[in-house]
Amino acid sequence: MWTQWRIVDVLGNRENPPPLPRWAERARRAHQNMLENFPHFAALVLVAHVSGLSNAQTALGATLFLSARVVHAVVYTTGVWRLRALAYFAGVGG
Repeated sequence: MWTQWRIVDVLGNRENPPPLPRWAERARRAHQNMLENFPHFAALVLVAHVSGLSNAQTALGATLFLSARVVHAVVYTTGVWRLRALAYFAGVGG
């Protein structure tokens, strides 16, 4: 398929980039949400490990959190908001 482009569109800086599809915008927001939540999780896991308090229960909690966050990102991207809330709270419970 042939698409006609102007040189400025290909080589120049895009002042007004085309809008993202809705699913791509949701994926961007899901990524941003994980960037905001991950530092708290990482700090707690590191503190538990360094202090020697980590055990099978903390490992299970970390696994639940990460698994729920993966599900949250997929569900967020697909736009199913009810499942997104459940996945988020499952991660909080992990």
